[in-house]
Amino acid sequence: MDEAFVFDNYVTGRAFVGRHSDCMALGNLVANHENVCIYGAPKSGKTSLVHQTLINIRTSGRAITVPMCDLSGVRTAGEFAINLVCAVMKQFCDGPSDCAGFIEQYLSGTGFGFDESMYEDFGKIAVLHGRASAAEVTSALMLPYRVASERSCDICVVFDEFQNVLEIDEYESILKEMEKISAGSAGSGVSSVFCGSAVNAMKWIFEYKKYFFRNVAVLPLSVVSEQDVIDHIVSGFRPTGKVIEKDLIQIPYRVFRGNMWYLNQMSFLCNARAIGYINERTIADAVETIISLNVPRFRMIVSDLTVFQLSFLKAVLRGETRFSASDVIEKYDLHSSANVKRVREALMKKEILTFSEKDEPVIIDPLFEFWFRREML
Repeated sequence: MDEAFVFDNYVTGRAFVGRHSDCMALGNLVANHENVCIYGAPKSGKTSLVHQTLINIRTSGRAITVPMCDLSGVRTAGEFAINLVCAVMKQFCDGPSDCAGFIEQYLSGTGFGFDESMYEDFGKIAVLHGRASAAEVTSALMLPYRVASERSCDICVVFDEFQNVLEIDEYESILKEMEKISAGSAGSGVSSVFCGSAVNAMKWIFEYKKYFFRNVAVLPLSVVSEQDVIDHIVSGFRPTGKVIEKDLIQIPYRVFRGNMWYLNQMSFLCNARAIGYINERTIADAVETIISLNVPRFRMIVSDLTVFQLSFLKAVLRGETRFSASDVIEKYDLHSSANVKRVREALMKKEILTFSEKDEPVIIDPLFEFWFRREML
């Protein structure tokens, strides 16, 4: 029997909960070869949304090739370029001869090459000789468009952890070149999906600096509704013969703010511990287990905060919004309005806090917020 409560990987099909309108929106954008930006906290469902949407597209009878370019460990222009080249090649090459032929066809005259020993020993399907030049970065960026044109196929490049492009010294030139190529390749059959788990960094790229302005759609992740979560959990227990009252799901739903990663962990633990009826104590114990697993991470976050940053966070969780007001500065010993601005920016850079369009503060991780309220206020 398939596990109903999956939290160790992305989910699709019956395990995918809610966000059907997000899938439709993303599917329409990709089908029209438009670029899309999706950002949210780690484990908020971005990857599941992308994979479910791609399944929907293929189920509808439309062929699409999807290179997955993970930028998690990228720190240089060369690493960025080779990751993109390898992501594309993985979709079109099968074996050493294909790899060598692909590079000869599309990347001849550049520093990219195929090394059979590296392929045999480490599985590397392409290597880059020396430091990447601007021309080689451009060649890598152009690669999906050239392949789509010459092979008459649709390609959707998914960039995971895209905010890490900011760690590259030449990030400005890379982003500008990406903009230029994308804007000049309308109707090419290529779209890009930029996913990122650093909320404020992604906002900075796409909403503050406005890279890809008018050439990217920012797709906010909708909140999975309480009813969708209740239906998912109740139906997930049904094949096991276990029963849970719908009302008991409401409290953990609010604690986790509808985050399915946390809710699936809770349900998995309840399923493992309960024999028949899942009661309030079983759920409370499961929630406490999840908190205890994350306490070391939460303590590390807090230990990295200054006195001012801790005070600002406490002010946020006590409902303050006018942080530069003299009474708030005095109450929380924030020193000055200039210091308030610095502290706010520091908490955003650490991806602890973000602000809504109405400039309302939001703690990014719902479980950290719950733990901090309980332990630090």
